Amino acid sequence: MPIRPARRTAARPLAACAALTLVLLLNGCELVDRAAQRFEDEPTTAASHEPPAPGPAEAAGDAPERPVSTLTTGGATLELTAPRAAVVEGDGPRTVTLDLAPGDTADLTLASAGALDVDSDGSVTVLDGDGTPVAALGPPAPPPDAGSTAPRIEVTDVDATHARLEVDDRLRPGQGTGAAGGGSAGPVRYTVTAGDRAIESATWGENEGGRSLAVDPADWARRAGEAGLDLIRTQLVAAEPEADSATMDNQLVCHAVGAIDKPTWNLEPWRPDVGLILTATAHCNPVRRDDP
Repeated sequence: MPIRPARRTAARPLAACAALTLVLLLNGCELVDRAAQRFEDEPTTAASHEPPAPGPAEAAGDAPERPVSTLTTGGATLELTAPRAAVVEGDGPRTVTLDLAPGDTADLTLASAGALDVDSDGSVTVLDGDGTPVAALGPPAPPPDAGSTAPRIEVTDVDATHARLEVDDRLRPGQGTGAAGGGSAGPVRYTVTAGDRAIESATWGENEGGRSLAVDPADWARRAGEAGLDLIRTQLVAAEPEADSATMDNQLVCHAVGAIDKPTWNLEPWRPDVGLILTATAHCNPVRRDDP
């Protein structure tokens, strides 16, 4: 079925975050924050593209020129400026590879109409000129074998069209000072996955005696953090407007946090709206108290 974009809304209730984290024993708190009050409008203002503000060295004119790589996804064009050229690969979801050492920074700039929304988990939602999510970038991930020794990387928003990736220059336990890789002070290879098609399919059927929407999110979107969930929600509601309800949204978030690898996320419009916390305690399938 065709997937059409819809307007995005979100908010952050800290109490729901803490309670759901205890229930699921997962680190999905920030996903919960952005969804529990999603029916409060959050205006988004599209901004025209402006180049990043120069740092002190750049202003002085003595900063070396850094390579710029271009990424296109969801009809948007992004430019990635880093100390070493980023490698962009893939025809569907795009994989961006960045070699960054402690203290390095990289800049992500939207070169087309719209805005960037940096999420607290380091993922980035790309918005079009109307404020609708059209693409998502997952949080930067170090090599799988780096473990906890990889330097921390923080993604922050500089302005509406510019985000910055900065690698912590403080050594962590287990980091050396010479050899390359996750356990060194040399460059670490981070990867970022970007995409614009967040749903493979959404099919109505019957489940437990009622109508059920079986949603199959794209694998990359399942793992793209808050931005991936934003895009899944937007495209799901555009394709199936009945999914734009509190109970179905709570079920969606519950699956994104606690059942990420389930083949399909089954959402039922007839289930009661008991809030996100009770939806989680019911394993994403809340029922009325008088139901068997």
